[in-house]
Amino acid sequence: MKQIIFISIFIFWNYLCFGATTFNTDSLQRRMSLFGTMLPQEKVYVHLDNTCYFVGDTIWYKGYVTRSDKGTLTDMSKILYVELLTPDGFLVERQQLEMPNGTANGAFVLTDSLYAGYYELRAYTRWMLNFGQYEHPHTQWSEDAFYNKEMAKDFFRDYEKLYSRVFPVYDKPKETGHYTKDMTLRPLRRYFKARKGKPELELKFYPEGGNLIAGTDCNVALELNTEEGEHLENVEIDILDPQGRKITKTRTGNRGRCTFLLNNVGTQEEYKAVFQYKGYDYEVKLPEVEEEGIALQVRQDTLLRIELQRSEGLTDFPEGLALQVMAQGVPQTLQHIDFGDKRKTNVTIPLNELRTGVNQITVFDGKGQIYADRLCFVNRHDYDYARIDIHGIEPQYEPFAPVTLNLKLQDIQDTATSVSLAVRDRATEEQTYDNGTMLTEMMLASEIKGFVENPGYYFEADDSMHRRDLDLLLMVQGWRRYEWKEMAGIETFALQHLPERQQNLTGSVNLTYNLYPDNEPGEDAWITPLMQENKDLTVPVEFYTTEKCNWKYRNKDLQDLYGSLIKKLDKEVNIFASFAQGNQSLNLMQKTTNGHFHMITPKFYEACIVDLTGTTNGGKAAGFTEQYKKGYDDEEQYPNYYVKLDPFYPKFTQPYGFYQDLIFNKTDSGYTPQDSSTFFNRRLPVVNISNKRNGLRKLDLDKPAVVMDAYEAFNLISDYGLNGGKHDWRTFSRQLAFATVGDMGLDRRYFIQEQYDGKPLNLKINQGTDYRKALKKHKWDVQIEVPTAPDYSNSKEIMKKYRLLRYLDKIYIYTDYAPREQGSWKYAQDNQPEVIIDYRLFPNDGYQRTYRDRHYVLQGYAICEDFYSPDYIRKPLPDTKDYRRTLLWIPEVKFDEKGEATVRLFNNSKQTVISVEAEGITGKGRPIVYKK
Repeated sequence: MKQIIFISIFIFWNYLCFGATTFNTDSLQRRMSLFGTMLPQEKVYVHLDNTCYFVGDTIWYKGYVTRSDKGTLTDMSKILYVELLTPDGFLVERQQLEMPNGTANGAFVLTDSLYAGYYELRAYTRWMLNFGQYEHPHTQWSEDAFYNKEMAKDFFRDYEKLYSRVFPVYDKPKETGHYTKDMTLRPLRRYFKARKGKPELELKFYPEGGNLIAGTDCNVALELNTEEGEHLENVEIDILDPQGRKITKTRTGNRGRCTFLLNNVGTQEEYKAVFQYKGYDYEVKLPEVEEEGIALQVRQDTLLRIELQRSEGLTDFPEGLALQVMAQGVPQTLQHIDFGDKRKTNVTIPLNELRTGVNQITVFDGKGQIYADRLCFVNRHDYDYARIDIHGIEPQYEPFAPVTLNLKLQDIQDTATSVSLAVRDRATEEQTYDNGTMLTEMMLASEIKGFVENPGYYFEADDSMHRRDLDLLLMVQGWRRYEWKEMAGIETFALQHLPERQQNLTGSVNLTYNLYPDNEPGEDAWITPLMQENKDLTVPVEFYTTEKCNWKYRNKDLQDLYGSLIKKLDKEVNIFASFAQGNQSLNLMQKTTNGHFHMITPKFYEACIVDLTGTTNGGKAAGFTEQYKKGYDDEEQYPNYYVKLDPFYPKFTQPYGFYQDLIFNKTDSGYTPQDSSTFFNRRLPVVNISNKRNGLRKLDLDKPAVVMDAYEAFNLISDYGLNGGKHDWRTFSRQLAFATVGDMGLDRRYFIQEQYDGKPLNLKINQGTDYRKALKKHKWDVQIEVPTAPDYSNSKEIMKKYRLLRYLDKIYIYTDYAPREQGSWKYAQDNQPEVIIDYRLFPNDGYQRTYRDRHYVLQGYAICEDFYSPDYIRKPLPDTKDYRRTLLWIPEVKFDEKGEATVRLFNNSKQTVISVEAEGITGKGRPIVYKK
């Protein structure tokens, strides 16, 4: 089966790339049908055991992965990746899960070293990374940090749509069992006062069909938000023509959206919208008018009714014109269009020919030119009824009382059903806007870009108000999950990843270049005026440094150092891989193809040691002799080749929407955010704030942004392509800062301070100069005030330890910068954050083995222990305390042949009202959702 899938994908991809170049509407429809079934996308939904957590808790989860074309659990990918990310956007942990039948379950532990805030859980398969790619915004200088352009391109590859779930994590209870919802955020050095003056607003227009077309009647949707993304409702907006005359008006409604109609759009007209907010006047231009095109308006009752209107001069379609409706990446119907001598025509489509969910309407000609497109939601009500019943829930349970739940599937003929079950203490739950279910994710949220707050609102009733709001949501989408032109073969589809069926290693081999020589630690070196950034200094200042011209060297990127020397690999190389786990080991060899390798690995769980060596020696015996020859365990030796793994994992995080880190109150009119003053004591540590607009607090070393194993940090840098495959202490800090915080989206470089076990290096300036004053003069060194430091400069041996991976244990990174907030106004001008890299040695003169060639400790499939549920069949002792918030978590409920299951558990040690939540999917792809 595996070979059939891979061969079919390969044949069809080649057909897309090299097939016929002459098209018509029918042939384009056939291509898209083949694409949708041969290269379907995958979707992920993750069910969590609870709605909020406290530091010290365990997050239990189950992932479901479906095929877009069928809606059923996937039979393509067999590996799921799940990541836990901090509120700032730093990675806490990535888990690789074995997924034999489209589902997998795991757990994350919120260790005490973490801080409170809104965390993100992100999940994807490698196959999903073929779709929705774009280049992450970055500055031009940042590309010079990489070994070559290909590595820079891989690093800055980003993705428009990955599954994400955001949830609150509160402070660890000060008293066990007392769950006070306090949220102490990570301490930052810089503080800000609220900006005053005219608020920045975002008013965006979305003409139905995509464009304003001259000479047609165009329906236009709009959305009005604050700069932070808060929806602005009940704002009246006037639409003016170029002469300033009001031609229509509208008023924003639910979630800041509304529509208006422009009749007989003028040629080359420049329309604008004007409105007032908080006493300020605003004026925003509408999109430019297109002289030729087709306007589209969609209405829906028992039929899908589509009105098309062409511009005056658009009369000839020699290759034909057609309207296609596609759902879940698969075309549903095709209607040929003939305007005749009229400018308007109508198309009606019975709803039973379409699929429930988001449908994409596209008007195109035989050349593949798109004239109009738009999303709409079709509801055939085949998902309305519940697919599971749960009985036996009591209004309240006494301490340690038994709980018996009876589950029954409504359609036992729909086999291969997978269901996960969570039973919780309702008193400790938290409701947020990020509250999607299997139904809302698969039917709606996965089909549109960005965050959909409280998506269940659109499914709670099928009346005119909810249908209107759902249609407005889809009208204000400028993004499409399914790239029509790629599916039709008009534009090239880049297939980079096959569905992962087994664990594997993918990497590349490059040439290695010697670095500039390194002097002995403590050697006297003169920083001459030529090396000084401050040209006003005429007297050389003597520093006890560890390398001549050290600070100048540190500011160099990889391309600055030896970019002109770098060449492509001129011959293929044998890659030798050694795998070791416990007392078991395995050696593999593979020859590169165009400098790259793809190697199927032995199956392994948790940590596995992997050594990689590149050599031109032939034969396994010779290769592994090369791998373990003299010097293989000396990190200061140069490897024959720069061997690296090619990390495919997403590197960037998306900013939170305004509603993603808010709780809400349910009101009769829907969901509205609470006032910030009532938000459960979310706070920063108490500080004294001066009258300045912005300022700095003392550095708090208790909560670093990132903590990494030193060897892991070196491997990360090498795999990203930020070094030449060899550790160099002089550039390591800059490379590590770039690997973790990037370029901050700014054209200027940021300052990096090095610390050693929590204390900065005393540069011991001669001539009696105060080192604090000297540091302020030299822009190439420490820029922030530091405490009095020990004098390490007289000890060569101590300083050499900080230069070698052999003695480095952990690296602590401190910064105000949050990758999730790239582009924020907070980082403008003088507010650019610094980065502090703190090197920590192994305690008690400890050390680790380090190597000349690449040495990894890779994480295999994660092992998840069973959820512990205590048995109180015998009455517990009077002083027994049970503070469970999640009373029971079952990732896979076992049903009998009648579709029934009985679940038994016991309450915690207090009177409790329970919440029961079951989610899953049937064998036919029908979502299962039960919440009570």
